[in-house]
Amino acid sequence: MKRWHDEFGPKLEILLFPSDEWRQELPTEEIPHAVQSHGLPIDAPGCHLMDKVSTNGPKANEVFKIAKISYPGDITWNFDGAFVFGADGSPMGKFSLRGDLAYADRLVRRAVATTAIGMQ
Repeated sequence: MKRWHDEFGPKLEILLFPSDEWRQELPTEEIPHAVQSHGLPIDAPGCHLMDKVSTNGPKANEVFKIAKISYPGDITWNFDGAFVFGADGSPMGKFSLRGDLAYADRLVRRAVATTAIGMQ
């Protein structure tokens, strides 16, 4: 994600949603430092650390509910729930940061290109 943030800056909004749904989660007060240790800002154009949320079940955050309409299935780990939304707010894809990063890169680039075309 740092690479995309460095390359696209505010053309790509990265929203980081921590969750306590899995084992060995960081305490809330340690999360900003962990994000920054990966080279990402916690509140800057193009990248924002959000409050802890639920990603699954009836108490899931609205962002995840919307994303799962198009890309169903539970999120099974923090880094498995990466969704890409278009400028119009519609989900464009889902990927895992532990999976095919070439696919993820194509998806992010398509979203940024689509947004750039729509804003001209």
